[in-house]
Amino acid sequence: MKRALILAAGMGKRLGNLTKDIPKCLLVVEPESRRTLLDFSLSALSDTGVNEIIIVTGFAEKTLKKHVSTNWSDKFSVQYIFNDKYADYNNIYSAYLAKDSWDDETILLNSDIVFHPDILKMLKSVIARSAATKQSNNGSRNEIASSALSEPPRNDSKAKSYLVIDDANKLDPEDMKVKVNEKGEIKEINKKLDCATSLGEYIGITYLRGNERVKFLESLCINVKNKNFDLYYEDALAHVLKDISVYPLSTEGKLWTEVDTEEDYNLAKEIANQIGKVAMI
Repeated sequence: MKRALILAAGMGKRLGNLTKDIPKCLLVVEPESRRTLLDFSLSALSDTGVNEIIIVTGFAEKTLKKHVSTNWSDKFSVQYIFNDKYADYNNIYSAYLAKDSWDDETILLNSDIVFHPDILKMLKSVIARSAATKQSNNGSRNEIASSALSEPPRNDSKAKSYLVIDDANKLDPEDMKVKVNEKGEIKEINKKLDCATSLGEYIGITYLRGNERVKFLESLCINVKNKNFDLYYEDALAHVLKDISVYPLSTEGKLWTEVDTEEDYNLAKEIANQIGKVAMI
């Protein structure tokens, strides 16, 4: 996990004057330090060893670039991809523009989230264990049989691709919900899913490798070719989930939120304050 792709082209219209002149990811969530949503994400990425970031920009691109250059140029190698359709298309197009920048060392992040840094540490750990499991052939047949019969761990280390899922908090109708099959694989992702039968909410952090990534990127290309610009990248993923194996990685109840409204923004500031206090202990 060396590279992060961050989607930050949107205009944040639902936040009104708060995002009149800045991209949503530059909303300040820690007033004393002036740290923004993006700063919290970049700090967590840096702490987990990520040293390359690719940011898909759009609205207020110059402001975003200046912020990153001023505050993070010593931590990351930075590449920008400009989405000139940011005012017209949904984020499926931003993900599509970055299709050639993905490999097995890349994670995808939405830019309008704040989350406890332990969430990325858990993701890095499970990716590392997954790679080690793939390379290791030391397990005996008895050990493998015993493992197959036992209940899989909540965060299955044998899975290869992950969506980070909040399975601790109560679901709302507007949440991007997921459903899993009997194997624990995510097979549906959509806001319209029934809260009662969904596992949890996708928080905006994705790791896809190998065939899973290829199939997703193919879906992005097909949807863009068909001019489905009103869709989100989660829709492109939903179109291929039946054919691939993607697993949920639980947040284990760690704090996070997405920011779409002023109410969300106030919650984000509360969460940033709590994360900051934890970091100082």
